[in-house]
Amino acid sequence: MPEVNSIVCLGFPYALHQEDKINDVDDFLIAGYVSGEDYHIVLPALMQALVNDISSWLGKSIRYRMFTDNAPILERELAQKAGLGWIGKNSCLLSTTIGSSFLLSEIFIDLDLEPDLPFEKDLCGSCHRCLDACPTKCIEENRTIDSNKCISYHTIENKGEIPEEIANVMGNWLFGCDICQMVCPWNHKTMTGNNENAWSVSQVYELVKMKSTEFAERYKNSALFRTKHTGLLRNSLISLARVNNPSTEKVISELISKTDDSILIHTANRTLRKINKNSA
Repeated sequence: MPEVNSIVCLGFPYALHQEDKINDVDDFLIAGYVSGEDYHIVLPALMQALVNDISSWLGKSIRYRMFTDNAPILERELAQKAGLGWIGKNSCLLSTTIGSSFLLSEIFIDLDLEPDLPFEKDLCGSCHRCLDACPTKCIEENRTIDSNKCISYHTIENKGEIPEEIANVMGNWLFGCDICQMVCPWNHKTMTGNNENAWSVSQVYELVKMKSTEFAERYKNSALFRTKHTGLLRNSLISLARVNNPSTEKVISELISKTDDSILIHTANRTLRKINKNSA
C-alpha cells in the first residue's frame, strides 16, 4: 500500500480477573480478552464504523486497510510510536490510564495526519512482580516471552500434548493466562473482576460431557473456539487434577470410554493418577 501516509493505532480495553483468583480452588479461569464475541469480529466492525465516520466528515472516500492480530505487523512497537504506552517487562504494551489489559488494532490510511509523539518513558522502574509471579518463568529479562514455557501458548496454540512440567504449574487456567497482568501495579486501578470468565467445577464437568457439535455451535463466535473442543477438553482435564472427588473421577472415566483421541486419553489418565496420588 504505497499510498499509506498514516497508521491509526487503537486500544480496546477488557477486564482482568482480580489477583486473588490466581490458583483459587473454586474457579477455573479464562483469559480476560475472551469475554463476549471474538475480538476478530468486534474490532473490525468498530474500526469500519470509525473509517465511515472519517470519510463522512471529510466528504470523500479514503483508502485504508484494517488489522487486529491478523497480519505480521509489529503492533506493540507501532502503538508505542503512536504514544499509547511503553512495552513493559511482561512484554505487554502498558498504558498509564488502562494498564495492559487492552487489545491493539490499526488502520493503515492514505490521509496525511499529524502524528502523536512516541511514548519514550519506561515506567516499570525497579518492579519485577510479573517475572516473580510467572509460574513457568517464561518471561525473559529482555522483555520477550519464551513461548515454549508460556501457559497461554500451550493452552491455546499448542495442539498436541502439554508437557508435564507445564501441566504441573498451570493451576486453574483453562484458556490463556493473565498472571503477569493481574499482578502488575498498573492494572490494579482498573481491575474490576471478570466473573464471566471464571468457571465453576460444574461448568467444567459440563464441557467435558459436551459433544463437539454442541461446543462448535455454542462457541463458534468466541475466541474459545481457537483451541477447538479437544484443546479445551485437554486443558480442562489438566485443571481437574485439583478437584479430588468421586464426581471428577467419574466424569473423566466416562470421557476415556467415549474418545479415541490419544492425547485426551493420556491426559485423562495422567489426571486420574494425580488425583489418586493426592488421595493417598
